[in-house]
Amino acid sequence: MNRSKPIFVFKLPGMRAAALFAFAAFLAQFAAAQSLSVKLSPGQIDALRRARVSRAVVHVGGTPYADPSNGMTVVPGISATALATTLLGSGVTLSGTPTFLGSPAQAGSFTNAPALVGFSSGIILSSGNVSYAGSTYAGADLPSTDEGGAGYAPLNALIGGQATYDAAVLQFSFIPNTSTIYFSYVFASAEYPVYIGSYNDPMGLFVNGTLPGNNVAVLPTSPPVPVTINNVNTTTNPSFFNKFNVAGDALVYGGETKVLTATATVTPGQVNTITLGVADALDHVLDSAVFIQAGSLSTTPPAGAPAATAQGAPALSTPVFLALGLALLLFGALLLRRKEIGRAHV
Repeated sequence: MNRSKPIFVFKLPGMRAAALFAFAAFLAQFAAAQSLSVKLSPGQIDALRRARVSRAVVHVGGTPYADPSNGMTVVPGISATALATTLLGSGVTLSGTPTFLGSPAQAGSFTNAPALVGFSSGIILSSGNVSYAGSTYAGADLPSTDEGGAGYAPLNALIGGQATYDAAVLQFSFIPNTSTIYFSYVFASAEYPVYIGSYNDPMGLFVNGTLPGNNVAVLPTSPPVPVTINNVNTTTNPSFFNKFNVAGDALVYGGETKVLTATATVTPGQVNTITLGVADALDHVLDSAVFIQAGSLSTTPPAGAPAATAQGAPALSTPVFLALGLALLLFGALLLRRKEIGRAHV
């Protein structure tokens, strides 16, 4: 009786098979890690809110608290004009009167920043009290300040329409002398590392409008994604992330990005507008902050700009990564099968 031959049979030598299966396991782990960024269901959001409300908040009411100093001098409560002027660099002049949305404690200037920030001076906007930025790491979930402030709709839009609170937003107009501007920044948060995938605190650097498409605080991935907790961490776009902080580190937040460089196309010789903001997502606690380098709002690219954008290489999306991995796995299996057939005919 004739029997049809099987179309495809795997007979993989032990070590080669082990390597292929190990690679397959790596792909599975990678896919699982990416699930952190999936949007939460309404039920999951409600459960997380209840859990957070029931947990004690150490820093409340906007009152600074005495963690050991990291040597950085932070001056909170300065005017919106002083904040904007601190950022101005070559080729850019201020136009009109800047405005600030939020509590005075949520914005300030800083000097002598620790190495974890990546630059020594600039301004800081926070969903909590900026004075905490001058402290060393004191433990998970810190700093955590409920400023009792409103959110900001353009930041909501960056995280799929989820609500934000305690927004700190600086807006001002400027006149550039060329068609491209740059500025350098770092995003840090107490949400790292515990609440990745749960509380997606956002920041935004909007130019000439506040729609998501006007936000230039994005990673040079394909497609570009905004800088948020879920989008920049040790498993998602890790080349843009610096580290999770631990006891002894000279920055109070749970983690921070590398120095990132924003680039925007503007109209030279005309008035353009920039809006810089950060907020808490879903609740008022566990502060996030954005540090923006002094003098970096400029028409001249900052030194080291390619490194600041993590080599500027577009990251592969998860589906593409998995498809390439599966293709490599099958190709390896086919090669091994051909070798087995060749040996059988010798």
